[in-house]
Amino acid sequence: MSNIETRTGSEESRKKKWKGKLRQTIAASVANLSSIAYGMAMAWPTPSLPLLRSGKPLLDGRIISAEEEAWLGSLAFLGALVAAPISSYVSQNYGRKIAGYSVVIPFIVSWLFMVFSESLYLFYASRFCLGMCSGGVLVFCPMYVGEIAEDSIRGALGTFRSTLGNSSFIIMYAVGPMISIKDMATICAFLPIIFAIAYYWMPESPLYLMKNGRSQEAMESLLWLRGGDVQAAEKEMMKLTVVVKESENMDTSIKSLISSRSTRRALIICLVLATGQQLSGIYVVLNYAVSIFELSGGSVEPNTATIILATLQLIGAIVTLFLLDVAGRRILMISSQIIMCACLGGLGTYFFLQQQDYDLTSVGFLPVMCVSLYVFSLAVGLGSVPFVVMSEIFNPQARGIATTVTTMAIWLMAFLITKFYVNIVSVLYLHGCYWLFACVCIASVVFTIFRIPETKNRSLESILRELNGKENKSDEENTREPARNSEVLEKC
Repeated sequence: MSNIETRTGSEESRKKKWKGKLRQTIAASVANLSSIAYGMAMAWPTPSLPLLRSGKPLLDGRIISAEEEAWLGSLAFLGALVAAPISSYVSQNYGRKIAGYSVVIPFIVSWLFMVFSESLYLFYASRFCLGMCSGGVLVFCPMYVGEIAEDSIRGALGTFRSTLGNSSFIIMYAVGPMISIKDMATICAFLPIIFAIAYYWMPESPLYLMKNGRSQEAMESLLWLRGGDVQAAEKEMMKLTVVVKESENMDTSIKSLISSRSTRRALIICLVLATGQQLSGIYVVLNYAVSIFELSGGSVEPNTATIILATLQLIGAIVTLFLLDVAGRRILMISSQIIMCACLGGLGTYFFLQQQDYDLTSVGFLPVMCVSLYVFSLAVGLGSVPFVVMSEIFNPQARGIATTVTTMAIWLMAFLITKFYVNIVSVLYLHGCYWLFACVCIASVVFTIFRIPETKNRSLESILRELNGKENKSDEENTREPARNSEVLEKC
């Protein structure tokens, strides 16, 4: 009889485990619906700027200038830069749910500006507000997903954001050129509403609830997320209690954080990666893809080429999931940047020969091939791996502030390079601009080789020791589980 009871209990435990994983997947999927709205906002310039440039069907038939086009492409990044610290504050003090809701109304209002107005200044306001919302999504969404998921599926659930975001690029590139800007904005306005309705039924982050003394609510949240498994929920509660107590005793001021050598080096690594990522031309290529293909006079129709780019970006994000823990972080970034450098160099060479009036009909496919390979390589390496490295090389108490600083650096560089792209082209011409991007990739490769540690399968203690300039005792130490003694981490 006892064997039967044991089997019955074991079967019940497995059912609760799978039920919990299903609920965590649902909650993560709902939170990541906001990434579709984010992707739509970021993808908007590619199909829309050519329409505005042609003088139809908005802005009273007036053709926008190159300067106005640059502002429309870059204001979203300026909005995201402003939103990063604000969203971090809201998430920490009012909860991940409130942070998620806070982007809904601005998202809707921003798209409605485009639906009901033909004023260029309201378009500017719309792009700025969309950027703020997008910056908010990148703060609360990864935080929420990371805090509701158990260790065994956290990585998989975390990839939903990039996958859904890249999927929305495909939708925008495919549908955008076939309908008006107003109709596209109307469709985009409904996405935040769907997210808000679904997000209402999801639980708050247990960690946030525990930090605010709402332990009963935290337990209820964990019970739902763990499929009603009381033992699993209680075990998680014990872990959260330790984390909260340790965080209460930690000094998280910026002065305290940068006094640590490991934190300083980690912050430098992330800032250099952020700068290299943006100055390699990531958003310039994506935002001006149609223009690039039009100017190149290639054999592939520009709008078709952009759909190919978005598809390759999605495939690259999926490929990264399989290679990240097999090949390692450094090899992905190094190989990615080398290929990107070759593609940017080839694109610059094509535009240089075109300027010299060479007949390039036989190699008209080259721009599409270079840009496509560039986007795929970017998605596999430099576009995604820095965010993984960012989450692995900081002390727990430094991670929040360091992530905010790095995110702001990313948005600042994205704004500067997108806004002044036209000015750079006027000085260096197209070929010089892309050769400059290629040089940035070369510099970034050198920095990666000599300054960035490999973090694959390594404990946090081992990584921090290396960043502090100390030798690790053995390879076995590098691959063991992260140290639980918080005193070791605080010293780093």
